[in-house]
Amino acid sequence: EMLEQGMARDPEREQSYFRIVQSEGARLSRLITNVLELSRLEKRHRRPELQAGSFAEVLQEVGELMAEPLRQAGFALNVENRLTRPFRYDREIMVQVLINLIENSIKFGAASTEKAIAIRLRDAGEQVLIEVADTGPGIPGRDLNKIFNDFYRAENAVTAAAGGTGIGLSLVRRFVGLVGGRVSAANNPGPGCTITIELPG
Repeated sequence: EMLEQGMARDPEREQSYFRIVQSEGARLSRLITNVLELSRLEKRHRRPELQAGSFAEVLQEVGELMAEPLRQAGFALNVENRLTRPFRYDREIMVQVLINLIENSIKFGAASTEKAIAIRLRDAGEQVLIEVADTGPGIPGRDLNKIFNDFYRAENAVTAAAGGTGIGLSLVRRFVGLVGGRVSAANNPGPGCTITIELPG
């Protein structure tokens, strides 16, 4: 509205408003995508398209798509890729999985003093481990085994303030299962939690 009325005459502020609008539009688009993907999975219309690769293009795409939301929220994203060999994965699925996890960390870590998210990849025998760790409030112990259930939201002050649909982590579990993997959550010794994805190598 301010842009339409010409109130943001400062070019720098105008660009800032445009970035916010674009970021929010992208976020809403991803929410719609999540709902549609959940419907496709329930109807078994989604099949994985596996390809062998180094995962570099997934990390690059996620970094580009999440750059503005991370900047606006004041989060730093660190990537540590220790993979020594290619493996088979569905690029589109893994991009969506990582975006959902990063958005979750941003949403629930908004009030944290330290705002950092780390993506770590490494070989583990015949498997590949992908960890997404944050410095947020962590997950109540009673909810650790439930957060990947459909539409489940932990009941506490942080989740009440953050809102959400409970779809994002459910889709992560379904997507990871679709490519033959599994996902789990654990609280860190310090602040935050780590989501671990185990994929066939």
